[in-house]
Amino acid sequence: DLLARIQPAASPRALDELVDFGWFAIIAKPLFLAMRWLHDHWIPNYGWAIVILTVIINMGLFPLKWKSMLSAWKLQKIAPQMRAIQEKYKKYRFNDPRKQEMQKELMALYKQHGVNPLGGCFPLLLQLPFFYAFYKVLVVSIEMRHAPWFGWIQDLAARDPYYILPVMMTATMYISTRMTPMTTTDPAQQKLMRLMPVMFGVIFLTVSSGLVLYWFVSNLVGIGQQWWINRQQQARTAAEKTVAKRKKKS
Repeated sequence: DLLARIQPAASPRALDELVDFGWFAIIAKPLFLAMRWLHDHWIPNYGWAIVILTVIINMGLFPLKWKSMLSAWKLQKIAPQMRAIQEKYKKYRFNDPRKQEMQKELMALYKQHGVNPLGGCFPLLLQLPFFYAFYKVLVVSIEMRHAPWFGWIQDLAARDPYYILPVMMTATMYISTRMTPMTTTDPAQQKLMRLMPVMFGVIFLTVSSGLVLYWFVSNLVGIGQQWWINRQQQARTAAEKTVAKRKKKS
């Protein structure tokens, strides 16, 4: 805005290119403008603007998460059968032609139960551009520099001096992963998924407080959403059991 006033003749595109929002600039630029609007017209604190915008983004992407969870539940139901097929072919090497038979049996199982093995991944992939775009907004925006949130966070562009936010982010991420159903039957992959929060926590120790705040709030919203999703699934499972009992009696 300052450069536009100093040099009005410069093309808007030339000025926009001074700040590189990355591959998903088409998403990042509106997010940046929304965050600045919240700061200028609603709450004059970029930390709280990040919190509000993070909640809005997560609620907007909730239908994709719901669809992903539906696929995860279907995969969980047939997990014992999947495990039995994998154990059957476990003795063969990965390049053994007989391994192809395992894939055929798994695909037949998916088809029989109407399960799309990629159904849980695709909705999550659609969310990645939004997460990456917001990451770029928080990293490259000069507005974050020396912008305080509250308490010990006095610079959203700098790391948390006491590592409180990264620790809280790691804890909420761990809770979220424990609440989310595992779609994989491989014990090694399950162990890796449980270690993911710790790995992310180490990575986020030195990144900007604004980015950690975004991830922490995303985790909090995700925990609330997952709690509601799990309640819905419990009600659905109870209803299915009731129907099955009635059928047996009749």
